[in-house]
Amino acid sequence: MLGEGPELAYLSYMANRLRECHRVLAPDGSLYLHCDPTMGHKLKVVLDAIFGHKNFRNEIVWCYTGPSNTPRWFPRKHDTIFFYARSDKAVFDRDRVRVPYHPETLARRGRTEGAKSIISPSVKTQDRRTDQEVNAQFGKGKVPENWWADIPILTNQAERIGYPTQKPIALLERILKASNAPNGFVLDPFCGCGTTIHAAQNLGMPWIGIDVCAQACKVIQRRIESHFDSLWDDIEFVGMPKTIDDARTLAEYDPFKFERWAASLTPGMEANKKQRGDRGIDGRGRYPLKKGVFVDIVSQVKAGSTSPSHVQSFNGARQQANADMGVFTCFDGKVTNGMRDAAVNAGRFQRWPVLQIYTVEDYFAERKPDLPLAA
Repeated sequence: MLGEGPELAYLSYMANRLRECHRVLAPDGSLYLHCDPTMGHKLKVVLDAIFGHKNFRNEIVWCYTGPSNTPRWFPRKHDTIFFYARSDKAVFDRDRVRVPYHPETLARRGRTEGAKSIISPSVKTQDRRTDQEVNAQFGKGKVPENWWADIPILTNQAERIGYPTQKPIALLERILKASNAPNGFVLDPFCGCGTTIHAAQNLGMPWIGIDVCAQACKVIQRRIESHFDSLWDDIEFVGMPKTIDDARTLAEYDPFKFERWAASLTPGMEANKKQRGDRGIDGRGRYPLKKGVFVDIVSQVKAGSTSPSHVQSFNGARQQANADMGVFTCFDGKVTNGMRDAAVNAGRFQRWPVLQIYTVEDYFAERKPDLPLAA
């Protein structure tokens, strides 16, 4: 159905990870998968195969609004969240996610049908319930339907941290309140900028976050320090060098582990799983340029000596991989003017350089490559 290409690669990537999520999920646990309409219908087939269609609970549509300029179709202003249970034992706490009824709805609830009218038996009179009676019966509110239009996209500048695809905390808090068992763990295997972690911490739920991108881990570190300073000493970061000396030690001790770590310094880049047969490509990423349009970017890592010929060879590997852009990662002391000239000569993709040289020192100085990261 898909043929060879990035869509098949993405679904294969997701299928393996969703299978592992299913494996570690507790019997009373649930999985929520957030995606946009371009791949949602394909991911649902994968989820049905892994979880079983009988464990499908909801296709939640998160609706929002905002500026748009789409001359050939309706503005795309919703995301999809697939909700699957691990089993019939899965927790769903209705009362924790209730929202207030609309005032007009409560006003209607305050009127009750009385006896039939003497004048016309088909017409019934209406008696008023007291506010206390209405509140006693309906004051807890209602369980939200499977379309959520009451949670806006990020307009609160205090919450926005400038990370692509960042979601509102309120969205994740609703999900966690609904489906987390009293003694359960929250696992986000694609934790990005840490919104799920932030929401879990707000609710007092223990959590584990995973991300292949070292930049994301730095963002989460700053976020936790900013909002939960007293918590910082209790958090362990696993598998990430914390200084340039750590990175050099890792490069000498295990070049492939260094290669995987350094490839992940580029936001949204996933490092290769195998060391051999990579044809000069050490990491790959897909970036949303706009709704439904993606940019393919590849990376190469060099821990040893480098030269302009390495940059030129990487550009050839990029072209063979049909990638729009490439990031060449190395230590700062290895970069020469000739290498920078070779990168410039590769040209531009729209307003971005086709090739960029990014260094470990750039990462620790919190400088980022200039990439088309859609907000």
